[in-house]
Amino acid sequence: MIELIVYLGVITGILMINLMLIKVVQTGNPSERIFWNSFQSAWTRMTLNAKANKVSYRISIRNKDIVFFPMETRLSSNFDEVHTERISVPDSIHVRSSRHLIADDDGFSAPTTIVWLDKENDIKYYQKVQMGWSGYHVERK
Repeated sequence: MIELIVYLGVITGILMINLMLIKVVQTGNPSERIFWNSFQSAWTRMTLNAKANKVSYRISIRNKDIVFFPMETRLSSNFDEVHTERISVPDSIHVRSSRHLIADDDGFSAPTTIVWLDKENDIKYYQKVQMGWSGYHVERK
């Protein structure tokens, strides 16, 4: 019984250390956290609109902003209800080079990696866009 209590205490201690480390990693620049949350929301809205209205999207990733621009297709049913969305990029990061992605109305886009740099032009994030509406993954360096 004592061994079990000691074992549970060690496991609990390890879990608490991991939770503290995760919290330290997540406490980055608040404007960047807001930016990534806004990007996630816009991406989700884009995927829902594309599926519902059969609309392809062009995503322009630039230093100052990201624009989700709907492109009318033959199958578009409610194109007038779909609007362009713009997200401002915080001053603390910028993209290595402008990118233009196409997300088709069937949910596919070419896989690509977008490199985000900090003010000193050091790599800060890798954003990997995957095929299909599985979306993207951001890795902090």
